[in-house]
Amino acid sequence: MIDSLKTLQAKRHSVKMEMNKKESELKGLWDGLFHKEQSVSTAFSPTKRALSFISSSTVIIDGMLLGWKLYNRFGKKRKRR
Repeated sequence: MIDSLKTLQAKRHSVKMEMNKKESELKGLWDGLFHKEQSVSTAFSPTKRALSFISSSTVIIDGMLLGWKLYNRFGKKRKRR
């Protein structure tokens, strides 16, 4: 039971310190989960850049082909017989 202002302040301080500790633990877990560190040498290697470029290029070309096919199918006004 809290019987004086000093004990209330001490309890508040201890709870605040515990909250800060838990917050730093959660921040570390969050960063470890979503922000994985990569070394500079592996992140920008020529092989990874080339593979990334090829992957992006194939996605763009695939999208363009899909757009062209849809345009030919639905975009042109055809004469009805």
